Amino acid sequence: MCFAIQQDGLTPDEVAIICVVATESTREIRKDAFAARHFGGEDFAFPDTERPAVSIKFIHTRLGLSRETTRRKVADLVERGFLKRVKGGVILPAQTGEDDYTKEIRSFLVRKLDVISAYRSKMPD
Repeated sequence: MCFAIQQDGLTPDEVAIICVVATESTREIRKDAFAARHFGGEDFAFPDTERPAVSIKFIHTRLGLSRETTRRKVADLVERGFLKRVKGGVILPAQTGEDDYTKEIRSFLVRKLDVISAYRSKMPD
């Protein structure tokens, strides 16, 4: 997350918004075994037209931000190319090749989840 904040000028709220949109706009894809096998790799992303939109209401409710703050931040992220506006809300555009700004964020999250898992495995039941 620190990398994304420094390199792309993202605030922690903006990173959280991107993560929520990424998770929700790919949730159904991840449930479909065929789609996950064929589109789950780094080199072949699921088409934007097939990604479900994530509404402003869902984002602000999930993150506990005000509706207006969320609307402004999402509009800015769309303008800067981090999110794409579609009917019904926004999606995370397909991340491939040089345009993939999420690789560092995803690597950071995986490292943190690994630390949490290791810590939890050491805790007594």
